[in-house]
This record gives sequence, structure tokens and C-alpha cells, in this order.
Amino acid sequence: MKRFTFYLLILIWLGSACTKLENDPPIPPDYLGNGFFVLNQGNFTSGNASLSFFSEDSVKMINNLFYKRNNAPLGDVAQSISFWGDEAFIVVNNSAYIYVIDAHTGHFKRKLTELASPRFIQFVDANKAYISDFQLKGLVVFNPTTMQPLGIIETGKTTEAMVRVDNEVFVTNWSAYNNKSTNSTVQIIDARLDQLIDSIVVAKEPNSIVVDKNKKIWVLCSGGFMNDEVPALFRIDPSGRNIEKRYNFPVLESSPGQLHINRAGDELYYLNGDVFNMHIDEDKLPAAPVVMASGRNYSALGVHPDDQYIILSDAGNYVQNGWVFRFGLDGILIDSTQAGIIPGYVGFNY
Repeated sequence: MKRFTFYLLILIWLGSACTKLENDPPIPPDYLGNGFFVLNQGNFTSGNASLSFFSEDSVKMINNLFYKRNNAPLGDVAQSISFWGDEAFIVVNNSAYIYVIDAHTGHFKRKLTELASPRFIQFVDANKAYISDFQLKGLVVFNPTTMQPLGIIETGKTTEAMVRVDNEVFVTNWSAYNNKSTNSTVQIIDARLDQLIDSIVVAKEPNSIVVDKNKKIWVLCSGGFMNDEVPALFRIDPSGRNIEKRYNFPVLESSPGQLHINRAGDELYYLNGDVFNMHIDEDKLPAAPVVMASGRNYSALGVHPDDQYIILSDAGNYVQNGWVFRFGLDGILIDSTQAGIIPGYVGFNY
């Protein structure tokens, strides 16, 4: 069974039950301080997505932050959070809109609506950004300053995670929704022309993508929702648009995802039941995890920008409130706290 995918949200029992939060301190008057956001997906069609913020100053989790700050619900299926300057862009998938908030206070600033099934944002500059989509065979182009739509880049396939290298944006085709061709490519967009210019074939379901310090691109593929093929990690040279290295996972039923990289750009982290860490110069995948799952259902992974700790969320039964754990880079548990329903994405506000 694939962990933490859009498909799973559809298949699970749809409920909106919510237990009382164990840790719910008062919200600061204005400035949140340093810490990280946790985007809680909520149950599909229930409209119970929420935003949490872990304060490094108080070492406590502030839950329902968006509602408390703005007296409005976040929406249905919160997908991802991205940052540009002092602003945070929250993609709400099933509600099909994007909220912009002040990344240091949580106050609402503006909104983009009438999208299809938005997933992630890739900024090009202050006046242009791309939105990937679960259903649309292309990327939506918009102005992040004015929130005005600028058009659509036709790709012929659905789009998911993105990274930018110089003037090109590399986009994974993770979802097979309404696709006739196999969902196993990384598509390349010229960010100056807003056009599809090339693609690279990888393995099935490329779900996450990062860039290292050498401007090499790393793509993690689950191998397909039904374990169609061996999962693999790829290293791609963007200048030559060729695969330099392929790391095959030893077990067909593996379900790797949530690929991340540290700020220095030399250490990779990913989920595969447990949490694994790998230096970019390694010749093979790590045999032992840095953090064991120990019966937990990890659904999101985050790495502190300054390599201070690893963040993991446990979605639990996907109906009640989940938990967020902080681990040292040595894999030792620091602390844990409750979040909202299906904590599925982590983002830092600095």
C-alpha cells in the first residue's frame, strides 16, 4: 500500500472526528518567531484542513493557526506550503485555491481561486510562478504578487513536484490521472518562454525532486501505486539532460517518498517506512535507517534549514489528530506534540 498519496485519501474512511488537542497554547499577539509550519490535510471533502505552527521559542505547537488569525477555515485538503520573501503560499487542493499569509504572523493577505486540482508552487521570480496540478495536463502560470493568472503551459501530462535550475524548471509527472502515457517522466520547462522543451524518462511515479550543491537533480520514484516496477532514486545532470546514476531499491514493495535535502545541498533524506539519510557522493542506498518507524505511520518529513533536527509527522488512523516528532540528526527523539488531522507537509518560516 502506498503511503500518503492522494489515492489513499480517497480510499480511506471519510470522517471528521477530532479529538481534543493535547497541546494548544495561546496564540502570540502578532509575531510568531522562529519555527516551522505543519500543514494538516484534513479528510477529503470534510473541509477540516488546518495550519499548525511549532514555536522554537516556547517549544510548543500552536494549532488551528489560520482560523485563529483570520476567523476562517483553511479549506478542503491542504496540500503544500511554499515561501517567497516574507510570505507563505498555502495550496488547498480540493478547495482549488491558494491562500497567501504573512510567514511571520499568519495573517491573511490575498488569494487565488478557480484552479483545478493544485499541488505545488515553483517560483520563477516576484512576478511569475508555476502551479502543478493533479488533473490538469499542464502548469498554471500566475503572478504571485498580484495573484493574477497568466496562462497555462501545456505539458500533455499531469504535474507534481518541481525544482528550478537556472532558467529551466524540472517537473515530475507523478499522477496517472487521465493520462494515456505512463507517469514516469520529468518534464523540462523553459522558464523564460514558459514552454515545454524536453523530458527525461525515469521510473514510475516520480513523487519528489531536489537540487544538490552541484546543481545535480535528484528524483525519487515509488515504482507505481500497485508496485508495478522497482522503486528507484535518480541523479540527473540538468545541463546534459541525462541520467547519471540510478539507485534501485532492493524490495519491489518498497514505497519511498518525501525526498528532501539539507541547506548545504549534500545530504539527502527520504521516507521508506523508516527515515533514511544519504550523502550525495554515496555509490549505493543506505542499508540502515537514521530513524526507525517503530510502529508509527510517518506521513511527512522535514529537515531543519540549519541541520538542527529532523521533523516527522504521524498521520495515525487518518481520522483523529496526528502527531509531530522532532529527532536529532543522530536519530534520537527530542520531543513530540499533537497537530491536526493528517499532518502532511512541513515548512519553515525562515
